[in-house]
Amino acid sequence: MPPLLYLCHRIPFPPNKGDKIATFNLLKFLAKHYQIHLGYFIDDPFDQQYIKELVPYCASSFELDICDRRQAVSGVKALLMGESISTTHYHSKQFQAWVDQTIKQHNIQKFFVYSSAMAQFIDHPRYKKNTRILNMTDIDSDKWRQYALAKPWYSKWIYNREHHQLAKFEQKILQHFDVVTLVTEQEKQLFCQMSPSALTSKIHTVTNGVDTDYFNPDAQFDKSIPQPLMSPALCFTGAMDYWANVDAMVWFCQQVWPLVRAKHPQCQFYIVGGNPPKKVTELAILPGVIVTGRVPDVRPYVAHANVVVAPMKIARGVQNKVLEAMSMAKAVVMTTMAQEGINTNDNQQALVHDDANDMASCINDLLDSPNLDFTENRQWILKYYSWDGALLHLPQLINARYS
Repeated sequence: MPPLLYLCHRIPFPPNKGDKIATFNLLKFLAKHYQIHLGYFIDDPFDQQYIKELVPYCASSFELDICDRRQAVSGVKALLMGESISTTHYHSKQFQAWVDQTIKQHNIQKFFVYSSAMAQFIDHPRYKKNTRILNMTDIDSDKWRQYALAKPWYSKWIYNREHHQLAKFEQKILQHFDVVTLVTEQEKQLFCQMSPSALTSKIHTVTNGVDTDYFNPDAQFDKSIPQPLMSPALCFTGAMDYWANVDAMVWFCQQVWPLVRAKHPQCQFYIVGGNPPKKVTELAILPGVIVTGRVPDVRPYVAHANVVVAPMKIARGVQNKVLEAMSMAKAVVMTTMAQEGINTNDNQQALVHDDANDMASCINDLLDSPNLDFTENRQWILKYYSWDGALLHLPQLINARYS
């Protein structure tokens, strides 16, 4: 098999949060077609234990620990350098040296990078004849624009600056690279609108999938957890150090949860995900709200829940948490933003609400009918969102030259 350089901004394991789910499944798929030379960063000491898990998929690999790096320091450097915080945070001469040496040593002609911040390591004139693919997944610059809208005046300019800096960088990469992929057709169309028409033929969609064997209500998984789960119950899963998830939980707990709890006073709400900040841990003072922190497996919580919620007010791309819950045959009450890029069946479509009162009424109706069957959700995921189907055309894009 031909060699392929694969770079990602975070260790692609374990597949327990949005980007790691995508990067690991991409790794598994690409390893069927190429000899993978994998480079990535580690930004959480907890992830050190997983380095060995990647060995079966790689011809070679390199990891760089950046756990001690701070976004605030990267922000100051970015201001001084006139660059984005996102790309500055991942600057590394050591990582660049590994990239250059590996490409030369193995005569690698094809490069695949996940996230725009990693494009800097192959955005050099010496690699202009190589095939370069960026899986941008989401339009990061537009995400920062959305963040800016929700921020107070004294920090709004930082977010707006990052939006503009990243937008310039994204256009530079589009000009230099052969292919840029995004996770939904909506993201693709938006990026096409933001880009020169002469370059839009390079923009493609590569959607996310679901590990339907893992997220299977009939799978064998340890249903025992530190504390006994109570019923009825709702749950939310996601990385709780991600600002959009924090925002969603604060809004839901303040605007929707009191209306649910008023009608179902015994109901519990489990917020499941690692590294919750103070804004999230403080939500546990509300009646019935339980903040779990990091858990080894989210499936027991999803399996136990009567309803899974995804009340995202800010989002880009496909919400894996929605696909995973549907794969476990759960009803998912979500906002329009959480549904973006996901084709749903009619029963699930009826559970999409942006208004707090409407969302609470929908959840209350579901709690009043605990025997409703959402097996159709799993069948829908099996049909449309398996990983092999989602990535079927990726080798064709890697083997093409558009520039």
